[in-house]
Amino acid sequence: MNLTREAVVAQALGIVDQYGLPDLTMRRLATTLGVQPSALYWHFASKQDLLGAMAAVILADLPPYSGDLTRLTVWAARLHALLRRHRSGAELVWAVETLRPWEAGVGYAVEQALVQTCLAPALARTAARGVLSLVLAYAFDEDQRQLARSLGVSPPEPAIDPARDLDDAVAVFVAGIERAC
Repeated sequence: MNLTREAVVAQALGIVDQYGLPDLTMRRLATTLGVQPSALYWHFASKQDLLGAMAAVILADLPPYSGDLTRLTVWAARLHALLRRHRSGAELVWAVETLRPWEAGVGYAVEQALVQTCLAPALARTAARGVLSLVLAYAFDEDQRQLARSLGVSPPEPAIDPARDLDDAVAVFVAGIERAC
């Protein structure tokens, strides 16, 4: 078998989609690929390195945010949709984002665009962190509700449409950013 980074990441995402992030182990991944766990370490220095590559795949179709405040809601909705493509997508991306330098993460580009648009750097960072955390939290909440239903637990359904509510929440952020500009 010709084991590649791409094949390992694809299989790891398949395990996460089927079982969830807590069930992804290097041993399980190696078994499904038909290799010894040590073979994975030729491609990834650690499980964290693998998770970073998985997060990169999840975020690959995320367009850069331009700084246009009228488009921040659209960007947030796109990020949310990408996170929801994979079971535990928000949990995985959040874990990776919190363990890497801010400047290497998805929020940094938003911060820089907001600085170019109108905000002071410290406020731009706060706004970017806030929007990123908001989107991740909405996606994580939906993941957990879906997991509960799959386990036969009936969580109380929110009285809102999560996608519309996320749009409204980001619009509140945009209104605050506009006032700060």
